[in-house]
Amino acid sequence: MNNLLVTKSNSLIEASYQLNTNAQKLLLCCIAQLDSRVDAISNKEMTISTMEYERLSGVKNARRELYKSVDALFRSSVMVRDDKEEQVEVRWIQKKIKKHKGDGAITVVWSEEILLYLTQLQNRFTSYKLANISKLNSAHAIRIYELLMRFKATNERVISVDDFKSALGLNGKYETYKELNRRVIQPSLRELKKSNLTVEFEPLKKGRKIKSLSFKFKEKTQVEMDI
Repeated sequence: MNNLLVTKSNSLIEASYQLNTNAQKLLLCCIAQLDSRVDAISNKEMTISTMEYERLSGVKNARRELYKSVDALFRSSVMVRDDKEEQVEVRWIQKKIKKHKGDGAITVVWSEEILLYLTQLQNRFTSYKLANISKLNSAHAIRIYELLMRFKATNERVISVDDFKSALGLNGKYETYKELNRRVIQPSLRELKKSNLTVEFEPLKKGRKIKSLSFKFKEKTQVEMDI
């Protein structure tokens, strides 16, 4: 598990979607087992067992949660900006996923469109260790972690409130900053303490209104991780 990497194109990192925590962990477990260097055909289909799901994600009651998560993933889509900077809706999964109930496993069949953002990646992509998000119990915290890791070269990210909400699938929700901060940002920052990052956060005003969010972060040392 320590060496498994989640690799996504930056377009997918910035995309707009919302999945519950366990469905998102299932998605990342599957992505981590793709070979992002080879063609989509070789990565079209994969099988993951209950034991793998529990070991890689830290999810308890893994068999029940695996089936619930895979159903949630099948029902979900993601809004990605294409080369023309237009948003297109893409399915994660091409068809209904086969459940191997006797074996406690499922087979994932990716959509052809989503594989464009997961395979044959040579530049403009972000990678991070799956183990670093396995202890997070918040879907929002996982997405914030990804948004930060895209900027790991500088250890700082400033993002507009609108883009932040879009990436987390929160358009139309939490209309005030106070509510967004209380319900999403602060709980996520507490969760991120379980990851390999130390994060400092500051809201940025334009005039009298908060328009952007500033995150400064660094990776913990092994000593800090062990505490």
